[in-house]
Amino acid sequence: QLLQRAWEKILPRYNLRHYSLCRTAFELLLDAVEESRLITLKLPRTKQEVLNYLETKKQQNIERELDQFEDILRMSNERLRLINDEFNHINNILYPNQPFSFQILRVEIRRLKVQDLIIHIPLKKQELELLINTAKERLNRAEIYILEKLLQKHSRILQTNDNSNAERLNELKEILSATLIQEDLQTLLNKQIEIFYLEKHLEILQTE
Repeated sequence: QLLQRAWEKILPRYNLRHYSLCRTAFELLLDAVEESRLITLKLPRTKQEVLNYLETKKQQNIERELDQFEDILRMSNERLRLINDEFNHINNILYPNQPFSFQILRVEIRRLKVQDLIIHIPLKKQELELLINTAKERLNRAEIYILEKLLQKHSRILQTNDNSNAERLNELKEILSATLIQEDLQTLLNKQIEIFYLEKHLEILQTE
């Protein structure tokens, strides 16, 4: 019964990596079973047929795994071809009639991004300044001082990556919440964050 269950349940899910273990187990089991009983158990008629079956399954699994590998390789090559086509398309826009060079393309893209950030960052700072001035129009002198302190502390947290002042920051936000809508206040802080990461990006590109 053990041999029959093994044949019915293990072999349909036969795994090439378990070949040696599977073959050894069947050899041991077959040594304990008379060949005349194999037919009764609806197994191959001789021990050699059982072992030959294992060899066949081994070869089938090798071929199956090779087919899977070839499929993966074919898909990878197609993906690389598409990526290469995209790079060539970008290269033709920047450098018509010149052979593709990833290094030259990389330098040019970085140069264009730096140029874009140099123009973009001052505009974002102007937007922030306008939002701050609009907010100040609704505040008295003391509240304006608190808002400036809030923005300074928030900027310092971004620069130092130190959250030790986070509790104080929340206290200042709570004081201003009586006059400013929380969404408006958060818009100011989000704009600060946006500018910080744009400047950080520019710094990284300029130091590469």
